[in-house]
Amino acid sequence: MKVYKYRTVDEKIFERDFKSLSEYCFYAPNYANLNDPFDIYFNEEISQMISILRTIFPNQELDDFEKNFMEVLNFKEEIGVYCLSKDFLNEQLWAYYAGSYSGYCIEYDLEKLIDKEQNFDFQYKFEIDYTDNVPTLSIDDLSNLQNGFIKKMFATKKSAWKHEEEIRLIFDNFGVKKFHPSAITGIYFGIKTPEIIKESFYGLFKNLDVKFYEIFPSNFKLDFKLINETRRELKYDVTKFDFEILLHKIDMLHESYYIFYKGSKVDSKIKEFVLAFREKFCIKESTIYVFDNKEIGNLIDVYPKNDNEYIKYADSIITVSDDWDESIINNPFKDFKYDEILKNKS
Repeated sequence: MKVYKYRTVDEKIFERDFKSLSEYCFYAPNYANLNDPFDIYFNEEISQMISILRTIFPNQELDDFEKNFMEVLNFKEEIGVYCLSKDFLNEQLWAYYAGSYSGYCIEYDLEKLIDKEQNFDFQYKFEIDYTDNVPTLSIDDLSNLQNGFIKKMFATKKSAWKHEEEIRLIFDNFGVKKFHPSAITGIYFGIKTPEIIKESFYGLFKNLDVKFYEIFPSNFKLDFKLINETRRELKYDVTKFDFEILLHKIDMLHESYYIFYKGSKVDSKIKEFVLAFREKFCIKESTIYVFDNKEIGNLIDVYPKNDNEYIKYADSIITVSDDWDESIINNPFKDFKYDEILKNKS
């Protein structure tokens, strides 16, 4: 899934953001720094329930429960919140957050952005619920912490903000967070974005696979076009092969790709494909499963498989590769001099 972050090019903000991007990181602020005064705003009726229960059943367990509950409520003072959008053609967001079309919008691969190998304290990803009613934490919400209790606390906003189509990332602590360089897949420039800003990003991402677009009005709506593209220098060319990614799984230390391969099954070609795919897509230790049957995608996460499913699955496997090329995760920014770009801008 792709998600988007709108940014202005006001001088101080741009210099800070550009430096952060050159170090492949972003800042997840405390909720108090968000621009909506009703953000993370809720009522709760659990404290009252505890008080009532204590008059009837006074015991230590209730005291411990109340202490733990208050610690959860106070957790909001520590968390980091990173706000993104599902929409890169949002007129209000371009006007408000991107300097009236003079700024830019970053396109992220969400799966890579929330990789816990980069940030151990990442906890939750939410699509915001929009409502005109103040969320109330009830005793029933304790049975569904993430999608009830936590979501009411951290991922509910007034309906006036519905146009933002927000995706919200929650971290245990506010502050600087890291991301793998490959998490950035595109940059969208507004129709008023200065050329020096565009050139700055072309230089910054010259060793990465990033597409650059321009946003412009067309037929009373926003449209976009590709204006540039940067690419890594790769040993292999994966575009020579006909394939489809059926599923990608990623956890803290490992990732798995399940691929429907449509090309030649000659051993040398299969080996070249796996090497090319690994170089292009893999960002950590990985296992690559290559199949010759697209229908196998429906069986990947079926456990246990019956006899017929197991036979079909096994017969469709061309190869499984656990090799890992460490060179593909080298830091592409290590020799980049972002100070020169900032100096030229001024």
